[in-house]
Amino acid sequence: MPVLVGVDLGGSTIDCMIERNGVTTQVKGEGVNVRYAGVAQAAERIVVTVASGLRDETFDALVVGAAGAGDAAIARKLEAALRAHFAQGAIAVYDDAEIALRAAVPQGDGVVLIAGTGSIACARVDGVAYRVGGYGNLLGDEGSGSAIGRAALAQMMRWYDGRAPHSELFDALASRLQIDSAQGLLDRVYGELNPLARLAALAPLVIDRASAGERAATKIVQGAASELVDLVKAIARNAKIERRELPLVFAGGLFTENSLLSYLIETRLLGDLPLLQLVKSPPPPVQGALELARKMAS
Repeated sequence: MPVLVGVDLGGSTIDCMIERNGVTTQVKGEGVNVRYAGVAQAAERIVVTVASGLRDETFDALVVGAAGAGDAAIARKLEAALRAHFAQGAIAVYDDAEIALRAAVPQGDGVVLIAGTGSIACARVDGVAYRVGGYGNLLGDEGSGSAIGRAALAQMMRWYDGRAPHSELFDALASRLQIDSAQGLLDRVYGELNPLARLAALAPLVIDRASAGERAATKIVQGAASELVDLVKAIARNAKIERRELPLVFAGGLFTENSLLSYLIETRLLGDLPLLQLVKSPPPPVQGALELARKMAS
């Protein structure tokens, strides 16, 4: 039987699933956004992760879903870089939204909303792909984990400046980051090799505080929910599916558990796009990559 490999390259982590003889094993690695870090670094991290899961064997098919690979030119370059490392086996690179959708909806039309380190909404309708958002930390990623973390730390800096009232959220952030001053916060954030992952890692804390009723955290989460709903509404307009019954997959780290964020999004969508069928707690996107690898090898 073929050896199949699926990879989900996220901004924070790499999930890799290897299937041999019908049995799957999973390994993880350090993620990176290919658009920010470059194709060479992204390929290197994928190779290291995949190699750690293989037993001195070759694969028949490797499918990678990568944040930033919605750009066809980047996808082609990453494919070429991977082929330079792996002499045998078929290789294909998709964007992370495609594998997230196919993990929950293996075939046919559907919509996916991803909220992880970044954010994006994608749909595949009648064979046509649609995308809204996903423009990275500088020009987009509204409502994402990095955006939530950034907003919380920005408010914290305002408090350090005397421009915002104190919140228990700031005490929790200071404890998590092990800092006690504005300069300490600056050093901690700007000294990170992967600052977006650091910001995104703070999002669950902010969401938990919002769920507990802290005002500063609640305002941040309400804003994030509004941005994510806007992504879905925009893609529904663009794809002309406002009145169609289609699955909407919630994917990404921010949707791992039910929270105030997911509740606010669900409530808004129930009123604005009631025909969309929410798919919560879907299989992890790496399973979508593995499914595509099966099809490629068949």
